[in-house]
Amino acid sequence: MRNKLVLWLILIIMGFLAGFIPEYFKSRRLQQDASALTGQLEACRSAEQLSQLRATATLMYLEVTQKNYGTSGEYAGRFFDQAQRLANNTKDEALRNLLREILATRNQITADLAKGDAAVVSEMQTILSKVEQDTER
Repeated sequence: MRNKLVLWLILIIMGFLAGFIPEYFKSRRLQQDASALTGQLEACRSAEQLSQLRATATLMYLEVTQKNYGTSGEYAGRFFDQAQRLANNTKDEALRNLLREILATRNQITADLAKGDAAVVSEMQTILSKVEQDTER
């Protein structure tokens, strides 16, 4: 009787392990895959934010070249806000430095747009050039 009890106990433990071990390894593999996908998701989000930043910079420049200073000012506000958020959230030090350099021109560009100064076109052209060249990834 005691032998049967020990045998049943061993069979139950082996059955448990036969079901548990494959599921455990499957779970670990899925966790590793999820970790890799999280990294890819972050890279995609960063690329999307950079794309939006470039698009806003382009619209800002387009409007100022057409002498639509009010509309360009709205795009400039949006552009600098996006640049600030991206500078605060990025882990890329080179990108952060570029964005801080661009953000340093914020007050000057905003003031020139408010005055309707045509000299702002060259300032924006410089910004657009930096954004287009230095954020291509």
